[in-house]
Amino acid sequence: MITNENIKHVAVYLRLSRDEENRGIEEMLASHKHTLTELCKLNKWSFETFEEIASSKTIEKRDKMVELLERIPQNHFDAVVVMDIDRLSRNEFDSSDIKRILFTSGTSIVTPSKFYNLSKDEDNLLLGIQSLVAAQEYKQILKRMQQGKLYASKQGQWMNGIPPLGYDKNPKTKKLEPNDKAQDIKFIFNSIVEGKTVSDVYHQLNKMGVKTRTNGKFFFNSIVRIVNNEAYKGTIISNRTIGRHEAIRPKEEWIVVENAHPAVIDEEVWEKANKIVNTYSFSAPKSKNKIYPTTKLIFCGNCGKLQGCNVAPTGKTYIKICVVCKNRTFQYNPVLKIIKGEIAKYRQDVLASIVGVKESNINNDTDYKRKQLEAQVRKATQALDNIEILFEESEINLQQYRERKAKRNEQIKQLNLELEKLNEETPKDRITDLSEVLKQVDYLLGNWQCLDGEGLTDEEVNRSLHFIIERIEWTYSKTDEVPSLEVIYKMG
Repeated sequence: MITNENIKHVAVYLRLSRDEENRGIEEMLASHKHTLTELCKLNKWSFETFEEIASSKTIEKRDKMVELLERIPQNHFDAVVVMDIDRLSRNEFDSSDIKRILFTSGTSIVTPSKFYNLSKDEDNLLLGIQSLVAAQEYKQILKRMQQGKLYASKQGQWMNGIPPLGYDKNPKTKKLEPNDKAQDIKFIFNSIVEGKTVSDVYHQLNKMGVKTRTNGKFFFNSIVRIVNNEAYKGTIISNRTIGRHEAIRPKEEWIVVENAHPAVIDEEVWEKANKIVNTYSFSAPKSKNKIYPTTKLIFCGNCGKLQGCNVAPTGKTYIKICVVCKNRTFQYNPVLKIIKGEIAKYRQDVLASIVGVKESNINNDTDYKRKQLEAQVRKATQALDNIEILFEESEINLQQYRERKAKRNEQIKQLNLELEKLNEETPKDRITDLSEVLKQVDYLLGNWQCLDGEGLTDEEVNRSLHFIIERIEWTYSKTDEVPSLEVIYKMG
């Protein structure tokens, strides 16, 4: 029992940041809470509890600590009760701020083993020493944890938090292993590579009832994050950021472990999908530079380096010289006319592909979509059966029974309609995609007047070209008499 008649009302502050005794966080907090509340009851203090799970790195993201520090200067509490001094903070700068606020308000600190009256020099000095020791200890613990994490990462163990969708973490090996959700990941990558937009993909997933890792709906950024995640090609990257997403380290400092775990997506498909979702057709350019019709599309046919454009003092636009292999420059407008001519030829290929799909009865991803819809029908049917049981056992009234039954019947009806449509349109998915490409090609050919100032703007042309073209390989070496280019399309 602590004998201090000036203490009547206290703040009980509880914080944990990691499982220090190999017990659950909730169990640890409950244990600490019991100890401190019993201490308050023994001393007949009234109390308010401030409880959180947060890092001691900084108080900025500790909402309960911030709230407590705002109330202390208003003389709400006679003391702050904690398990130990380091529960307040292990950050030496934050510790000084907390100590100052407590001192100026005349608020004491109480632990199960010690009463700190900050108006006394010896207590003030002891608190300062203990805070310094706690800060140094924290730095050493953090250093050892970081070293351990980096070592484990080099061994191919997953140390980046919750496993991504499609993977589970093996508790013994600490490595990622594909689960049944890996088929959803394959569907996403294959859809992107086959020419579907990010919007098309996430709408289709939501329509089929596929859920994210957190059991929510997919959105545009959900798909982009998945496609950009190296884990799906079996690669782990650690030491990428300084702190927790505060700043990106130079790439030479990253720890990259390839073949760390079984890949869900082969590297070729991963690279292709990654490039597609990060092109201008899906996201606005990050720079404010002028957008040309072929921005981010023309690559050197010799070394693969991206070749941009620039305007000469004469006012004419040219393809830039390749900075790597010196692939030569050329006036831009004639190149655009060649590209437009190639697209006109491509239009005939698209028409031929549509005819070919109709005749060959190609079935792209139909089985996958059918299984997802059938699973939803089974789930909804089971839910309908459960409603009957709830009504029979008087768990719900007649009105609730009718409303729930009608809702489930409508859901089952819509799912069956989608199944019927899917079975009827086996070859039509591909035809729809090709028809969209054909529409874009016709739009370009009808409205693109190259660089003569009429028709579509350069930016509009660039968007349309990115929709149908993967890349344009430009070759004009010193030994070439005439330049050549090859247009590689996203869909054949």
